[in-house]
Amino acid sequence: MEVRLHRLILAALVGVGFLVAASPRKTFNAVITRYAGISSLTASFEERICSKKDGTCQILKGTFTYASPNKFRVDVTVPMEQLVLSDGVVTWIYLPTANQAIKTKPGPEQEMFLFVERLQNYSEQYTVQLKPAKEFLEAHFTVKPGKKVFVKSFVMLIDASRNELAGIKVEQGDNEVIFLLEDFQYNAEVAESQFTFSPPEGTTVIEDTGTGYQ
Repeated sequence: MEVRLHRLILAALVGVGFLVAASPRKTFNAVITRYAGISSLTASFEERICSKKDGTCQILKGTFTYASPNKFRVDVTVPMEQLVLSDGVVTWIYLPTANQAIKTKPGPEQEMFLFVERLQNYSEQYTVQLKPAKEFLEAHFTVKPGKKVFVKSFVMLIDASRNELAGIKVEQGDNEVIFLLEDFQYNAEVAESQFTFSPPEGTTVIEDTGTGYQ
């Protein structure tokens, strides 16, 4: 009798689990809705840049700040200090150990840092295929035929237990780049000065006259 009762309880618990677990599509829609409504966010990040050719990876760690629609700041602390920021008009890359700063225009290589803005109205430019994986729910974005975007495909990693973005994965040439995020703060007040930069005295400034998105 006790064994039968145990089986009944177990079956009931399993049934409840199936009832409360959201479908991948429902989870994805909840995440899109959540991020479409934010004006800013801050988070800790770990970026993995892995070569598909030789199997080696470079790992960067630090903090990430975003403000709508196209401002971002990436403070790298590991393995060495670096700073990448943009106010949407000018992008700076500061390398304090080399005493150099690069001034350039926003371009396609920075699209990963503007993922919040790109998620809004994503269906106009991308199709999405959802693939539950071991650690995350993966949303595979692929550009629609005839649409002109700089990132043709990327994967959004979703923490389904919290309806939260866990990271972005993209292919860049021979490299696979994974930008993982945690410890989010949403809609926090972010000063405009976070996205502007004045090179310290004595810094060598290199002006990149490239065309950016042009």
